[in-house]
Amino acid sequence: MRKEDLKKRSKEEKTVSAAEQILINTILISLFLFSNLSAQIPINGFCRYREITVKPNFTNIFSIDYNSDGYRDLVIYNPAVNKYLALTADQKSNFKNVSEKFLPVIINDVHPFGREKTGRKFLFLSRKTRQVGIAAVSKYGSISISSKIKFAGYPSKIDVGDIDGDGMPEGLVSGKSLNGLYVLKEKNHTLKETRVVDGKVFSASSFIDLDYDSFPDIAAVDMFTNSIILYYNNQLGSFIESRSIGLNGEITGFSAADFNSDGFTDLVYVKDNHFEVLLGDSVSSFRKKIILETPVKPDKYTILDFNGDGYNDIAYINTKLGELYISFGQGTNSFYPPILYLKKNNLTDVTAYIDRTGKKLAALSSDGKVYFINALKIDDDSFSLSIGQKPSALQTFDYLNDKFKDICFIDENAQSLNLLLSERRNLFRTYFTIPLSSNFTEIAVDDTKERNKTFYCYSKGNRILEIVRMNFDNQKYSKKILYADGPIEDIKLTSDRLKDRQTIFVLVNKNSKLYLQSFEFRDFHYVSTDMDLINSNCESAWLQFGVYKEIYCVSRNNNQIELSKTVFDKKIIETRTLFDFKLSPKDFFSYDLICIDELIDRAKPVAVLISQNKNSYLYIISNNRIKKYPIKSLITKNVMLRYNLDESGEELTFYFNDNVKKKIRSFTFHGTNKLPIENDLFESKNFNNYLVTNLSSRKTFLIYLNNSQNTLTFEKI
Repeated sequence: MRKEDLKKRSKEEKTVSAAEQILINTILISLFLFSNLSAQIPINGFCRYREITVKPNFTNIFSIDYNSDGYRDLVIYNPAVNKYLALTADQKSNFKNVSEKFLPVIINDVHPFGREKTGRKFLFLSRKTRQVGIAAVSKYGSISISSKIKFAGYPSKIDVGDIDGDGMPEGLVSGKSLNGLYVLKEKNHTLKETRVVDGKVFSASSFIDLDYDSFPDIAAVDMFTNSIILYYNNQLGSFIESRSIGLNGEITGFSAADFNSDGFTDLVYVKDNHFEVLLGDSVSSFRKKIILETPVKPDKYTILDFNGDGYNDIAYINTKLGELYISFGQGTNSFYPPILYLKKNNLTDVTAYIDRTGKKLAALSSDGKVYFINALKIDDDSFSLSIGQKPSALQTFDYLNDKFKDICFIDENAQSLNLLLSERRNLFRTYFTIPLSSNFTEIAVDDTKERNKTFYCYSKGNRILEIVRMNFDNQKYSKKILYADGPIEDIKLTSDRLKDRQTIFVLVNKNSKLYLQSFEFRDFHYVSTDMDLINSNCESAWLQFGVYKEIYCVSRNNNQIELSKTVFDKKIIETRTLFDFKLSPKDFFSYDLICIDELIDRAKPVAVLISQNKNSYLYIISNNRIKKYPIKSLITKNVMLRYNLDESGEELTFYFNDNVKKKIRSFTFHGTNKLPIENDLFESKNFNNYLVTNLSSRKTFLIYLNNSQNTLTFEKI
């Protein structure tokens, strides 16, 4: 039945006796039991993270366009001290933080109470003073009280609707110590109350159009009968009790919303630490109920179609744990598994809104932070992603092999492999998460097949290698766990493009003896292994695939450090010392080495960054020739050397973290005979791990893990 046809039906056809017992059929939505199935969640880029700093100890947040410029501003307030901040937004969603202001009353809740085009008047609730009133907000964010009513009891819930069709809003008031329900109307700038229900106490109430005649009815939670009572509007502002729905337990967070995106209004509440939803239909029978399981108790929530797929989503926070989740709608009556977007200390409130810049989710921390989540734009040059608890390992891969890079990372706290897939005009459209057996710090990817990718997760110094094969066509994954014969130093892969055959080469450092161990796989089944001794005194090692396998090993013997290269093909062909350093006991020495996977001048070079005492150098090793380039400042320990080759193959850039300057720096070679150009790029004081990649043919990004925010940050180079 179309919604516009519902107005033609009389209320007598749709109401039932209040004494009739409503049979509720429960549909359980399980979010956690997916076995070998990985849920493909269409986040559509809704993962862009930003934070702003405000004064601490504010606990509530409300969005309103008080200067009527089409951009939502923020009012942040603290009911304990009667103070608020008004933050004015501009067209780039930047906020001007104004000074702290005093409120004449304590405000606990607010609702817009003016014409939508102005949006500068609200209905407010003050529990402590037992008042409900009207507050006006000037275009500069100043709040003034124009009218208020004091109740005999304590109001706890307000709502706003137009109950008589005159275009002017009315307020609905209920509370745990109020007798009945009250409707408020403004006349001559003064609020007047009318008690529309007497002799009952309601913990919460909401306007809801039960018969879809455009006149709001009421759904209210009766505290003593533990039921929801429905009241129909006679279109003149009077309400008649229709029926009740038993709840069988205490509920919180009661509201009316189209939870399942079917065009009918549902009744939403939190019970037993999860969401329960009584589904509306053409006659508002609420006979069906869905249960949305959640990993935490939802203390506060907001409903909006964040990813723009036509299905409402729900964002919710748990204030004790400081966690914010989004459960994206999959269809009517079904949701994808929840995604943890934020884990921050002292989260107190959350709100969602839409303005000229799009959809946004804002969460407030009493530590003095406002956290924003919104959708990415294809032309963004600098941005951060918040999705997961604590990203650690980071890598790129190329789903569909279309030269548009995708991102994978490991969430350290959740022990999961997370995948973000992009399309040509849609960054990070799809999100996958796959559980792992433990945490890892490195990821290698077999990118050979277009729609089947294999991820090799490991940590240097540990023996475990967890292999995850993802089939993106059927969204299923398979896993294998291998154990190397000793702590892993490095891993390289070979894969047959036509047949399902792989060989995994692992450098194993066992009691300072370096071995090359190989694992053969056929049809994703382990076949055999082999192991060869490479070096008997090894501190660190790296593996490079050239014509043969090349193993680079750093050895330390008393006061001497040596870098050697071993060429291997079924047996050791050659071992040579590339260079060595003699050190005194007080000398400082640090190093990192990186192997170039692409061919440059018919070779795959190796770069070594070495710091000794007050000098740092970059060595390029290619075809057994070594070139040495001085670096302007000292590079201390824990250096992370990376590289990127442009699409032309003519510009090779090395990147390293300068722990003295707290910056990421670059060393760029234009052609083979020109001297490199050295540059400072970005601050690196919060870096944990990073890489440089061409996300598309037009943009190169440095992507790093931000320790302080637990985000992935992208900086265009």
